[in-house]
Amino acid sequence: MPETRILHWNIHSWCDDADASNADAVAALIEETDPQIVSLVEVDEPWGGPSTLGQLAGRLGFAWVFPPTVHYGDDAGPRGGYGNALLVKAPIRAVQQWQLRWPPGLYDGSESSEARTVLLVRLDLGGSGLWIGSTHLPRRSAPARAAALDRLLSLSRGLDAPWLVCGDFNTPAASWVPADGSVLVRPESAQASYPTASPAEPIDYVVASPSLTVRAELLDRAGSDHLPLLATLAQPLS
Repeated sequence: MPETRILHWNIHSWCDDADASNADAVAALIEETDPQIVSLVEVDEPWGGPSTLGQLAGRLGFAWVFPPTVHYGDDAGPRGGYGNALLVKAPIRAVQQWQLRWPPGLYDGSESSEARTVLLVRLDLGGSGLWIGSTHLPRRSAPARAAALDRLLSLSRGLDAPWLVCGDFNTPAASWVPADGSVLVRPESAQASYPTASPAEPIDYVVASPSLTVRAELLDRAGSDHLPLLATLAQPLS
C-alpha cells in the first residue's frame, strides 16, 4: 500500500543545541528520510535577505509555506518572522493559519506575549483530501497552553477532510488528548523527545483524525535541542 512520509522537527531557530548552524543537518535528514511533507517549528527567517528555508526547499524540490506566527523588528521597521513552516511535494489546494492564543497581542520578545498558531495545508493524496498541520505551543504558561489546545481540537473538528497535526506541544499527549478515541496520537507509546542530549519529556508527536492509519517514531539524530520525528501515513485514506 502506498505511504506518505512526514518529517517533523523543532529546528531551534536554525541552531543546534550548541548554537551552531544546523541547516546542513536539517537538509541531510530530509534527504535521508525522503519525506513528501516536512513540518518545521521555531523557524526564524529574516526579511530582505537570503532565506534559509527557501534555499533548502528549492535545493530539495519542495514548495514551502511560511506565514510567520510572530513578526519582529525595531523602530526602523520589520526585520523578520518566526513560527511554523511546511515543505510539501504534493499539490497544495489550500492554506490556513489559525490563531490559537486569543486575543493576540503585540510581541515584546517575551514568551508570554508570543502568538501561537497552527499552520495547515490541504492536499490531495491518493485521490482523497487531507489537512496537514504544524504547531508549537507555549512552554511556561500551562493556562495559555491549555487554551490553545482546546482551540486546536475545536477548530480541527470542523475541517472538511481528515487532518494530521505535527507539533512541539510542550506537554505530553496524555495531559490533554481525549481518552474517547476521537483523536489519534503517534507514537502510540510516549517517547521522550527533549532535550536531545538526555531526552526526558515526550512533547513532540503527531495528533490526527481517528480514521487515519499512522505510525511514527522519534529519530536518534543530533542537530537541534529536540529529536526529530518521522511519521508514515498509509494510503488510500479512509
